[in-house]
Amino acid sequence: MFDVPLRQAREFQVQNVNLARFALFREDIRDLAALTTDKVANLLVVNTLKAMRTWALYFNFDRTDSGFQERTYQEDQLAVLLGMTLLTSFFFLMTSIWFAMHALQLAQAITTKLLVQVVRIPMPSENEIAKASTEGKDFELNFREALRLPFVRPAALNKDTLRDQMKDVGRQLPQLAEEVNREDSRLSNDTRAASPAAAPSPTDSKGTPLLQTTRPMNLEVSMQELLHCLPPHAAGAFSEMEPHLKLLCLVASAWQPFDLYSRVTTVLGSSCLFSGLAYFSLYYNKFDVDGSSSMPTEAWCSFLFMSTLAWWNLTIEISGSKLDLFVAALLILVGPTLWVASNKPTLHASVMQHFGYPVLVTIQASWICFLGIRAFTCGGEWPHFFTSTRYLNVVHKQRGPIEIPVDIARKVHEDEDTSTESSVNFKDSQHAMALAQPLIDVLSCIGDLPQSSSSRAAVFQARDWLREAARAAGVLRTSLMVKGFWIYLPMTGLDNEGAVPHWVDIHSIDFPSLGSSATEAFMLPELLQAADLAAETLHAQAVHWTVHDMLRLASYGGEPVTGVNSFLFQFENISERMRTFVPSADYLFKVAMGLVSLFWIMVWVWSIMAATELFRKVSLSGTMQPFALDTPWRTVTSFGCTLEGEHYVVTDSVVVQILSEEGNVWLQFGACDGAPILAVDFGQQGEVVATCERGIQATWLSGAKVQDQFWVSNISNLQDVSVDRSPLQDTYHLDAIAISGTRLLGLRYHPDSTWQEVGILNVPPHKGLFTAVAVRMGRAAWLEVPR
Repeated sequence: MFDVPLRQAREFQVQNVNLARFALFREDIRDLAALTTDKVANLLVVNTLKAMRTWALYFNFDRTDSGFQERTYQEDQLAVLLGMTLLTSFFFLMTSIWFAMHALQLAQAITTKLLVQVVRIPMPSENEIAKASTEGKDFELNFREALRLPFVRPAALNKDTLRDQMKDVGRQLPQLAEEVNREDSRLSNDTRAASPAAAPSPTDSKGTPLLQTTRPMNLEVSMQELLHCLPPHAAGAFSEMEPHLKLLCLVASAWQPFDLYSRVTTVLGSSCLFSGLAYFSLYYNKFDVDGSSSMPTEAWCSFLFMSTLAWWNLTIEISGSKLDLFVAALLILVGPTLWVASNKPTLHASVMQHFGYPVLVTIQASWICFLGIRAFTCGGEWPHFFTSTRYLNVVHKQRGPIEIPVDIARKVHEDEDTSTESSVNFKDSQHAMALAQPLIDVLSCIGDLPQSSSSRAAVFQARDWLREAARAAGVLRTSLMVKGFWIYLPMTGLDNEGAVPHWVDIHSIDFPSLGSSATEAFMLPELLQAADLAAETLHAQAVHWTVHDMLRLASYGGEPVTGVNSFLFQFENISERMRTFVPSADYLFKVAMGLVSLFWIMVWVWSIMAATELFRKVSLSGTMQPFALDTPWRTVTSFGCTLEGEHYVVTDSVVVQILSEEGNVWLQFGACDGAPILAVDFGQQGEVVATCERGIQATWLSGAKVQDQFWVSNISNLQDVSVDRSPLQDTYHLDAIAISGTRLLGLRYHPDSTWQEVGILNVPPHKGLFTAVAVRMGRAAWLEVPR
């Protein structure tokens, strides 16, 4: 009995390792759940601060303010863009907060249920502890052991003696034998998986399991056997994922969509916030220049900087192609660029400001809708346009949301004849799991051989797809080794014609001497087809909860889980009416994008209506005023009117006529001392101003008669003149503009009733000749004809 302490120490060591191992299982669940809980907790804090800032910017109101003054059309459009962009940002940030709170709540509740009910630490029972102690009767009943001299053993042990010794070990350590039979490779140094198809443990003649202490040798199979018919002893030559990880990956589908879209809406809300800050800086800085609508340079710098930052925020979050990044940058930056280019830089009237705001609204709404549409989950795949989809599942690469499989008990209840189908599917999955890793190694070796670029791309694509499927199914490693074989690789395209044979041996670098005598040869499409079929089988196996998974997880000591639906049933709505409609995160995000698009369409319609109304106001409109000179052969060469439009002044270069509002001749007189009259208009005080060859002459009227007439300026040869009689208080206001050859002259009226030239106006480059000019409210327009 001297070896009793050794056996006890071994048994207790097994129990301690089991405790530590299952403690690691529980730690796995906490770590994987923390990927969501920690991230969304940070998003809650950051997005709450952003939403508060957005709310403060939009409702930036002080009770001591005098309120909004009457705003121009341009200021109204700018305020609408500012408000709508900030409200869109606030909408996305609040949606992100709601998604993050829901994901956090689901992740914490489900992981706590896993830890409390399923993944438990298997504490050793009193019977298991008692089995570690040796009783005296076991020693007394074995006469041969009682008379054996210590430390003296036979030179060679026959099979019966070894079986008897292993029988004693099996009787003393039944729990350890059960652990070995349960495929724990880390405890027993056995790399084979414990599956229903695995080879049974060796037993003696009485059925007592014998303890395996040797590591199984690697199994070498041919490529033909690997692809079509594996030998029976190779069925369990692989290791599987732990069942608690598989269950966690399945139940994580309840919160992963909310986790993803909380991040997506954060990106959209942040970009809209930066864009709104750009319009904010433009709107509020315009009041910093003496109350005028002129824009300071710092306002435009802030506007361009924040607009660029709105695009820069997306560069890290977008994982699309270069074309996607270019389209996003174009839609975000083209609007601000057009606006800056169209202003000089003021908010005065221009074609872009009057009629380009619907274009700006369209561009602003386009990039928001473009990013939102690219975030839709379509065809069962995540929106890989955003980098957040890469970090949802760290166990394996997940292309889309997992559809929760039907429970095991429900399968049997719904379809009673599923035993044969399940058996066939089980054999296919076992075959796919066994050939996955060897086939990945073979494809990696084939990819390095000389072949066409399209063929190499197809090989690497099939290898990567199979590798991700193996990770998803939990095929960690295998003990199968593939013998060398020949493969025909195309040198141009994927056509098998002209294919060149190559030797493939994943365990040898140099060309082996036996390669020349090898008889197995394969075409590349055959291997690619096998890889695709195995990948599909493994992907299907990864999302199915089987009886084998249930039994393995039940060995942890917790409650058996018959399926994901039954596990999550307590978190569902028990109302039959509500159970028919359970909105998903993707559905809620699509509804949110629909609401945002609807709001922007309403703003766009309002912008179109406002631009149309403005165009109607500034367009030429009026009624025909028929009047004719008393001499039909004379032609009107100049025309003017009072500010109220009650009287008109016309000339035919000979006489000046004053017409009433009805078109009747009210007064007729001569001017310029008989010289040709070049142009006429009403002056600042209601006098008639006529330009002549020698200067400007003013005629004062009273009671439909000429009261006085004298020269007020010696500026000669003015082809046309227009007097601005609007009541403007600007110090630098021009009272009149006149045409002198190829120049536009600015004139100013002095209190002594004289006119003086102020200077020459700078106009854009032109190629025509000035023919007429008009000025009202400080804005001038002229006509020109080609030379």
